[in-house]
Amino acid sequence: MRTILSFTLLFINSWVYGQIKMQPVANANLPKNISFQGKSVQSVKYQDNTGSYLAIITQTGIQPQKGDDEFKQAHLYGYVYQLREVGAPVLLWQLHDMVTDCSLDMVANFIPGSLTITDLDKNGKAEVWVAYRLSCRGDISPSDFKIIMHEGATKYAMRGISMIKVGNAIQHDGGVITSDEFKKAPLSFKVYAGKLWNKYVLETM
Repeated sequence: MRTILSFTLLFINSWVYGQIKMQPVANANLPKNISFQGKSVQSVKYQDNTGSYLAIITQTGIQPQKGDDEFKQAHLYGYVYQLREVGAPVLLWQLHDMVTDCSLDMVANFIPGSLTITDLDKNGKAEVWVAYRLSCRGDISPSDFKIIMHEGATKYAMRGISMIKVGNAIQHDGGVITSDEFKKAPLSFKVYAGKLWNKYVLETM
C-alpha cells in the first residue's frame, strides 16, 4: 500500500508541478520573421532554463493533389523557434505529417488544445507535446492517432489507432497502441504520454 501511495504522489507532483507557463499567441501577433506552412492552429510562447521559445502547430486542410484531380492531400506541421533579443528567431525542429493519394473522406487534424509544454523531468529543458489524427476512409473506421514529444533534439512518439464513438455507441476494435517509444523514456514521460492517450484516444463521429 505504501508503494502504491508513493507512486501516486509522484504522479500527482509530476502532473501539477511539471507544467511550464505558456503564453498564447494570436495569429496576428506571430513574429513577421518566421516562416511556416499551413494555417496556425495553436501558438504559444514559453521559457525554460535555455531560453525563450515559440511553438506553433499548423494544418493545410484538404487540398487538391498536384497533377491528379482524383486525389486529395492534407498536411500537418509543427515548429519550435528559439526567440532572440537580437536577430531573427532560430528554427530548432519541425514536424511534418500528412495524408496523400486520398479519394475518400480525409482527416488530418491536430487535436485542439493538445499543444502542451512541460518539464516533467525537472532538468530545466521544456518538453513540447502534440497529438493528432490522420485517416483516409470511406466508412466508419478509426484514424491513425499519434502523440509526439520533443525535448530539444530528443523525440519520443506513441502511435496507434483511435477508438470511434458514434452517438452513444463506442466501437471497441480501436484504441490500440501499435508503437510506443516511451517505453525507453523516463518514467514521468511514460506516465504523461499514457494520460494523453487516455484523454484523446476517443474519436467522436
